[in-house]
Amino acid sequence: AEIIIINSCAVTGNAEKESRYRLRRLNRMNPDAKKYFIGCFTEEQKLPDTIFLRGSEKFQIPELLSDIPPFPAIQENHVRPLIHIQNGCDLHCSYCIVPHFRGPSRSISKELVLEQVKAAIQAGRKEGVLTGIHLGTWGKDLRPKQHLMDLLHFIEKHIENNFKIRISSLDSNEIPDSLIDYLKDSEMIRPHFHIPLQSGSAGILKRMKRRYLPEQYQLVVEKLRNALPEACIGADVIVGFPGETEAEYEECFTFVSNSPLDYLHVFPFSPRSGTPAATMPDQLPEALKKERVKRLKGLSDTRRTQFTRRFMGQIRQGILIYPDLILTDNYISVHLTKPAKVKPGNAVQVQLKEISANHKASGILA
Repeated sequence: AEIIIINSCAVTGNAEKESRYRLRRLNRMNPDAKKYFIGCFTEEQKLPDTIFLRGSEKFQIPELLSDIPPFPAIQENHVRPLIHIQNGCDLHCSYCIVPHFRGPSRSISKELVLEQVKAAIQAGRKEGVLTGIHLGTWGKDLRPKQHLMDLLHFIEKHIENNFKIRISSLDSNEIPDSLIDYLKDSEMIRPHFHIPLQSGSAGILKRMKRRYLPEQYQLVVEKLRNALPEACIGADVIVGFPGETEAEYEECFTFVSNSPLDYLHVFPFSPRSGTPAATMPDQLPEALKKERVKRLKGLSDTRRTQFTRRFMGQIRQGILIYPDLILTDNYISVHLTKPAKVKPGNAVQVQLKEISANHKASGILA
């Protein structure tokens, strides 16, 4: 390789270790390549002969690579391109290091977002994923101030009807009723919504410096479920936060059990140096975190199976990810009993036929 660009992550300790491992490995494999390490990183990750660019410094890359012949921005094997709409975060949750690395929230203009969408369409893609650090703040720094819904309307107005958009993540306190009404009627937006919870305990949320209460979160998710009954709704949950008591964990478990969530991404608390949570008293032992993660993941598996089972026998729209794997519009992975003959990235229809003991769905092209 002539150029190596690693877009790093430091949200968790494991993510930081993985980024560092990848950099060292690629450095050994390609000692003469130009190496750029962008995103979130600490001083310990730095290596000789590697250019490190923080936050907005990554936009220097085109200038730094000006002597390199042009190459495709969308790779052939990237069937669902990422559409970057925003960077940075203003929240400063007590466990999160990202605002330190990425800075305040900054929106990408509607016009530049639309260029990304049109590039994906021209490359033959049928679906794109809106991404950013804190999507719900899109437009708040623009003048005049705008809302994410303005961006979605703008995209939908200027593109072909058969291109679909999936929203990667939205905070519950940034989903007004007007946005839910739009999502309900939009033909462009995929019915799949990831709404970070982090904890179902009010006490834990307060110590995390999250800006909502469990009951406020529940109200939004229930409104979304009532408006889009076939949508898949998921959440992130952090367990083992400093000082988390058995009662607070049970409060979280009960909250999720009584919610309309269809799956969870469960993480053990990972202390990040430089954050308030890293120095909080009563840090929990890893074994206890692991036990609590396992139980919530079991609940997530049950919810995922219940959701998938609702659609057995039905025909759903989706994207062919691999010749034998489809991702439906509402986020069900379906393994084809007979591989498709069309190219990955194509829009297809699939009939869900069975669900196995390990929560996997199988089906056939319809």
